[in-house]
This record gives sequence, structure tokens and C-alpha cells, in this order.
Amino acid sequence: MKDIELIKHLFIRTYGSQLEGHTHDYHQILMPLMGDIKMIIDDQAINVSYGEALVIRKGVYHQFQAKEDFRFLVANIEDTEFLQLSLSEIHFAMDEKTLLYISFVEKQLISAHNQKIEGMMFELLKELLGTIKMSKRLDTRLTAVLHTLKSNIATNHTVKSLAEIACLSESQFKVLFKEHLGCTPNVYITNLRMQAALGLILNTDIPITIVAEKCGYDNVSAFIRRFSTVYHQTPYRLRCHNQNMKQPTIS
Repeated sequence: MKDIELIKHLFIRTYGSQLEGHTHDYHQILMPLMGDIKMIIDDQAINVSYGEALVIRKGVYHQFQAKEDFRFLVANIEDTEFLQLSLSEIHFAMDEKTLLYISFVEKQLISAHNQKIEGMMFELLKELLGTIKMSKRLDTRLTAVLHTLKSNIATNHTVKSLAEIACLSESQFKVLFKEHLGCTPNVYITNLRMQAALGLILNTDIPITIVAEKCGYDNVSAFIRRFSTVYHQTPYRLRCHNQNMKQPTIS
């Protein structure tokens, strides 16, 4: 019997190091948040890494194996028509805006439970996934780079160090990165850092100097200037405004 509570919902999942398998009577989209996962579907082994998504169609037996500290966002859905996939297409790359969005979803699911917000997040994720061009998967040489960037946003990454991870020359790496992600590595890193900074400013009381360090800025003034450029407010003002909005109104 289909569990209605599982449909149209988002979950954060972890999996075990032992190979296990099952089926379910709804479609599922699996998106790595940290690390990768080995899937076996129809005797075909598929490695799904950060930056990619896998569609598991209902009724299809699949096996899975991953390190226990790796995390995955899972969406249970009734149909896959919005993806505009052929029956043979199940493994595809996500674009930059969708990757940034699922990071936000992860933080929201971890920090609080709000059924209305989660329903809205689910519908927006469907819209974003539906706009992805399926014709070209993310080059596998870039998946390790994206994982490194997300896992170590405070590190002073250079084009040279990232190109070495991708086993490319610096010029080849810059061209490939721009082709697949639509921006330069430095712009991508800045976007990741600013997104992380926004979460820390809004959801914690960590001092702004520490937030800057956690987001890869040794100079707090440079951090404040960049943050203000992106969000049109200083970190301090945005935090104060957010805290005031959370205060109950006393009449």
C-alpha cells in the first residue's frame, strides 16, 4: 500500500556501508549533499556524486551503498513528467542555481520543521529540476572539484589547486568550469561563501569576525564589503533585522 505521507516530501538520508536493496511504489530523486553513493539498478552500477541527481523509478529494485557520514537529499514524487526525461535517462547533472538551492533546503530541514515551508520547498525544487537541460551531464572531472569546494569553503582555493584536482591544465580547467557551471571558479566560490555566511548570520549568534573566518575571509572588512554588496545590508544590520522580526509583538 502506498504511504501517502511519503509522497511530495523531502528528506535527508544517510546510507550504510553494506550493500542493501529494496523497491518502493513511488518515484524518488536522490541528490548527494555530501559525498557520493554507489547504486545498482538493473545490474548497472552507477556512482552518483555531489552535483548530480539520480531518478529511481517506482517498482524498480535498486541497491545502494555509501559511507555512513555522507548525506543525501531525497524527494519522493508521484510522476517524473516535469523532468522531461526519456525512460532511459535517470542520471543527470544539476545546474548551479539548483545546487545552491538544495544547500538551503538542507539547512532548513536540519534546523526546523515547518510543513508549509517544506511543501513550498518541494514545489520549487520540482520547478528548478524541470528547467535543467538534460543533454549534458556535469563532467566527472568537476564533481570532485565541487565536492572539495563545498566541503572546504574556508580554504584559500586557487585555480591551480582546483585544476590539479580535476587533472587539467589551468586554462583547460577554466574553460570546462565556465562551460558547465556558467561562471568562473572565483565567482562560484564567492557564491558558496556568501550563502554559508547568510545562514550563519541569520541562524546563529556567532561573532561576525568568526563568520568571516569560517567563510574564508581573513579580513573582516573585506567580508563585510562583499556581504553588503550581495545582500544590500551589512551582516550586523541583517542579523538585527532578522532578530527583530522573530520577536513576538506585545500589544
